[in-house]
Amino acid sequence: MSSALRPYGTWCSQVSAKAVAGKSLRFGALQNQGGSLYWSESRPDEGGRGAIMRVTPGGPAEEMLPPPFSARSKVHEYGGGEYLAADGDVYFVEADSQDINVISPGHAPRALTCEANTRFADMSLDAHRPRLIAVAEHHEPGAHLPENYLAAIALEGSEQQSPVVVARRHDFYASPRVSPDGRLLAWIAWDLPEMPWESAALYVAELGKDGVLFNEHKIAGGDGSAVFQPEWSPGGRLYFVWDKSGFGELQAWDGNRITEIATGKGELMRPHWVFGMQSYAVLDEARIAAVFIDDGETGLALINVNSGEVTSVESDLRSIDSLALFEDGIALIGASDTAATAVVAIRPDGELQTLRSAGDTGLATEDISKGKMLRFRNGGQEIYALFYAPANASIAVPKDERPPLILFVHGGPTGMADRGLKLKIQYWTSRGFAVCDLDYSGSTGYGRAYRERLSGQWGIRDVEDVAALTNYLIDSGKVDPDRLLISGGSAGGFTVLMALAKLDIFCAGACAYGVSDLNQLQAITHKFESGYLYGLTNTTPDNCKEVFTERSPITHADEIVCPVIFFQGLEDKVVPPEQSRSMVRSLRTRGVPVATREFTSEGHGFRSAETIIEVLESEYAFYATVLGLEPDQALPEIEIQHWPR
Repeated sequence: MSSALRPYGTWCSQVSAKAVAGKSLRFGALQNQGGSLYWSESRPDEGGRGAIMRVTPGGPAEEMLPPPFSARSKVHEYGGGEYLAADGDVYFVEADSQDINVISPGHAPRALTCEANTRFADMSLDAHRPRLIAVAEHHEPGAHLPENYLAAIALEGSEQQSPVVVARRHDFYASPRVSPDGRLLAWIAWDLPEMPWESAALYVAELGKDGVLFNEHKIAGGDGSAVFQPEWSPGGRLYFVWDKSGFGELQAWDGNRITEIATGKGELMRPHWVFGMQSYAVLDEARIAAVFIDDGETGLALINVNSGEVTSVESDLRSIDSLALFEDGIALIGASDTAATAVVAIRPDGELQTLRSAGDTGLATEDISKGKMLRFRNGGQEIYALFYAPANASIAVPKDERPPLILFVHGGPTGMADRGLKLKIQYWTSRGFAVCDLDYSGSTGYGRAYRERLSGQWGIRDVEDVAALTNYLIDSGKVDPDRLLISGGSAGGFTVLMALAKLDIFCAGACAYGVSDLNQLQAITHKFESGYLYGLTNTTPDNCKEVFTERSPITHADEIVCPVIFFQGLEDKVVPPEQSRSMVRSLRTRGVPVATREFTSEGHGFRSAETIIEVLESEYAFYATVLGLEPDQALPEIEIQHWPR
């Protein structure tokens, strides 16, 4: 059968916005308890409700948390660490109240706490006392900033009891972990103005019989280095990731000294934006499974901690976000180039079994665009990106035409470009757009020095990297130089706006809950990020105002001349609606074509299927209008103010 001849950007695609939203399950961290595997998942088709799932050996995936209950933490606003499976029970943070609840076999969920204005996350079982130790965040009415601390929640008795403060002298806490014998508590902590990936330190203290900490001491981190993910082995060895060498490498503490484990194999550090993040799992006393990122590529390996031998585990997975022991193999959350994100079990013989998938795409292999790693230079330094060419086997294009480009700018800015199959990217490539996902300076996965290239340079170096990438793509003939688009959210939205102001190369841009006014943001931002802007701009509270003004997109709004569409959640506490609204007003006043969509029940990052669908289709309608495309599908009407009719 001959292929239909259609211009790029107008192709008929079987990847609908509804399919993207419906297959956008977000899987949380895996946990192994009693031989069963647990995870959480956020469901767009249920308004973003957080479910908790379990798989027993040989059994099907089953839901542990009945609706309408939803597991979600709001500590640091970004949350994570919303559940704990332990001793046959499941503890979870209830999304609305932020109290800790427990699900016991044969019983309905029951609240363990009833603490006004207090949020919880990242729980650990102290079975010897018995209690939970969790991160707590108390928002005292009228206080400038909340207080973060470690809290103990008693498990005995039928009455709810107020949590007991365990530790409170640092600005932030994470990863409280009780040793198997109940004698020690390990955790990481850091203080303003730094972020956890800059200076989080590992602490250990002894636990008295009454649960009170004593003999606290710092093990590693701080002073220009950071620690990530402390975990105890069954025998009481404490493992953790430490980036003192410039890369996050596995270390072990035996109570007396620190030993390096499997150094020089790649990056294990992850930016601690949410609780419960993992780059390795302790399988038993002798084996650890680890997910290394080496030169932008993700690899799974088994580490023999006795010999130091590292054995690669072969698979076609391009991304791995969490892992745990399951049966006699490894379970993980990952995606390949042709299969969407899923909970997968890898058997000792290498066989892969999908336990739970975000959804079957229904796409044939020839209709899937596979990400190709690009390495290019900005000045004398190497930069990375993933390039996705248009792919749709049922369509033919004129030989002399090149595709329009959508350049994706991830958030963070410490994030990294998505690896593996993402239906959102296939939504665009199957319609004839090229997509390039940029790991600009500041991104994770390439070591501390790569991430620190953005220190003091936010709004400058990232924009230069955007320019270097577009020039590289144009020079290599991959894209149409006259049809360049740029899209990003949060910190990525900031870079989008600065790139539109400083680079006269884009036809249009899309900005989702993007930062536009640094002075305004600093005045109202939440505690977790209240010192972040200083490092990104190399300023202090005493000298920041002028630099913040100069680096703010709102200051340079009069330099933006191409159309821009804005998407904003009205419940966003991280980047409030006024950040988008001020840009819309400025562009509108100057007669620049502008469109905007606001969503009443959405916060920072869109969760509901209805919103995801509207955003995708509105963005496509916007691009189609700007580029003069005639898509082979019905799209919503979109009002672009000041656009010639």
